[in-house]
Amino acid sequence: MNRRQFIKTTSSALPLATFSNPLAFAQSRGSERPSLFFSPSEIPAIRRNTKTDLLGPLYKQWKDSPIEALKSKLDAFDASGDVIRDFLYIMQELERSSLIQIAEPSRDRRDSIIAAIKRIIAIPRWDYFQDGPEEHIGIQRSSLATVRLLFAREAIWDDFDSELDQRLLAAVAEKGCLPCYRTIYDMENPDTVRGWRFSDRHADYFDITMDRWPMILGANNLRAAPGSALGIGALALLGQDDRAQTWLDAALASQQRVMKLFGPDGSFFEGISYTEYTLRTSFSFFEAHHRRKGQIDWLENFDLNVFVDFILTMQAGKREDGMPDIVNFSDARRSVVPSVPAWIARRTNSAVAQYAAENASEPHSFLDFLWYQPKRRSKKPPARLKNTRNHLDWIIARTGWEADDAVLAFRSGGPANHEHADRNTFLYKIHGERILNDPFGATYDWRHGGWPLRLTQGHNGVLIDGKGSHYHRGEEGTNDSLSYATILQYEDHDKHVWWTSDATAAYRIDNYHIFKVLRSVLFAKPNIIVVLDRVELRYRPQKVDIRFFPDNRDGKAEVATNGDRFTIVRPKVRLHGKVLAQNTANVRVGKLDVPADIGAYPCIETLSSPALQHSILTVMVAQPGSGSELPKIETSLDQNEWRIQTEELTASIHTLDWEPKIEIG
Repeated sequence: MNRRQFIKTTSSALPLATFSNPLAFAQSRGSERPSLFFSPSEIPAIRRNTKTDLLGPLYKQWKDSPIEALKSKLDAFDASGDVIRDFLYIMQELERSSLIQIAEPSRDRRDSIIAAIKRIIAIPRWDYFQDGPEEHIGIQRSSLATVRLLFAREAIWDDFDSELDQRLLAAVAEKGCLPCYRTIYDMENPDTVRGWRFSDRHADYFDITMDRWPMILGANNLRAAPGSALGIGALALLGQDDRAQTWLDAALASQQRVMKLFGPDGSFFEGISYTEYTLRTSFSFFEAHHRRKGQIDWLENFDLNVFVDFILTMQAGKREDGMPDIVNFSDARRSVVPSVPAWIARRTNSAVAQYAAENASEPHSFLDFLWYQPKRRSKKPPARLKNTRNHLDWIIARTGWEADDAVLAFRSGGPANHEHADRNTFLYKIHGERILNDPFGATYDWRHGGWPLRLTQGHNGVLIDGKGSHYHRGEEGTNDSLSYATILQYEDHDKHVWWTSDATAAYRIDNYHIFKVLRSVLFAKPNIIVVLDRVELRYRPQKVDIRFFPDNRDGKAEVATNGDRFTIVRPKVRLHGKVLAQNTANVRVGKLDVPADIGAYPCIETLSSPALQHSILTVMVAQPGSGSELPKIETSLDQNEWRIQTEELTASIHTLDWEPKIEIG
């Protein structure tokens, strides 16, 4: 029986058979709590968590929202019908209200939640995706609604009457589980798909083709949400719906696929934010399964602590608001929620996971209050994580995890969903400043003025004849490109670490003249960066443009040049640079060409005149404060030997081979 036959024969079974007799259902409900998220014995700990230093500010923010906010958001949705935004806001408010009701129960809030549940389950559909002309599928909104409604159900369980529970579970089955099941079935069987698309109300959300979306989404973070919600919904429906076991089995199989998307070292190709989403949604199902059915057998084969390693390596100190800053490769915007490492700490008793929960996480989920245990032992990250080349060929080197520590993160490796055209680019943060920045806020939509932020032009990278590494035109959204880069050389000498990355394959796709594109980086911790870019072409000489961008989201960055030297300034640090080129090169001030409403992106550009071979050395020294004294930077080239001399570093780079030989001292 294929999926459509299964759905056709079973989609009406729930309301007609399972719930045909409300009284019988009321009797079967009994007094036992479902406890997929928490049990009554855990409520005191949840309440204590609302007063902790980690979660207290978020709880206060949630509590400051008036009880009427839930109704207001439902009214806004009724007026707009916008499932993408306004329905999302309803679910966020329901999550917050439910958590507050657990911590500080009140009759008014209880009544507000019950009224909201009645209105939500009456909404005809909970997602904005469909397959073909009318079959509803569920990816993010159906999964979100399923989990939040079942959490709200537990939050007010003692006041939840049988008739409403019957209606809620019927809605969860038909508008939550069934669309989510269709989605993961399509991911496994794309040949059966008639054509994924946005619903008519949301048709202009993106201008893209979804022909390959079942395959694309089936292998990225968006497999986790419908699979996890399907599993949680199925657990709630066991014994009540004939389809529940089939759905649970499908969820388990799908989530096993999800976990295999991670590298053996815990690295995730979509970056830290999508690691958060994938693990948070997955862990919520794993926790519910453990509570209802016991531990998942295959999950025992995973070393959960490798996820903590990846989370910690992707940190970059703190933001101005005190929250974690991150290595924001791809579209990443923030770190994980505390519940992700807290869940690992509970399962493995890892003190480092507890450290990650308390120091490398940004609270924003109801699960944070459920899973965080503040009295667990905490331990700082191990020294082995200070210099890391991970499974993805990303290199992150640091001096530590404090706010002012230095972090240099380099993007080599292969393509990924949510990626940018960023091969051989890097970011550098020191003294709390992203003095060499990876851009935030790139749009998902090619029609928007922020699309150039995805391209090499907006990164600390190399342009050849005005072109960067290959990238698509957004026809399928933010899917992976064809670009590859490979680490040829990596040497870790603790305070001195260097590597060479070959991005030829990423550039040659759009420029067949290219023969080699190599970038070698020497990081002398904490404040010296040496970059040697080598480009070789065939048939036609071309110019090379190297760009370095500071963070200018607050408008406080300054860039200036003086001959072969340049300065990049942020309020707490100055980065002094010197350029030595094999050919004639001009060091100048430039900027990314984007509309003014997107922001101002000044940069330093080294523009080398057209040639078949280019070798350009850039030496940068960071100094704290705003002083104007120029540091010592001396460079020279003798045939194939580049020499570098600063106050703290003496080094030479020999380039007879594509893999250079670097010597310190």
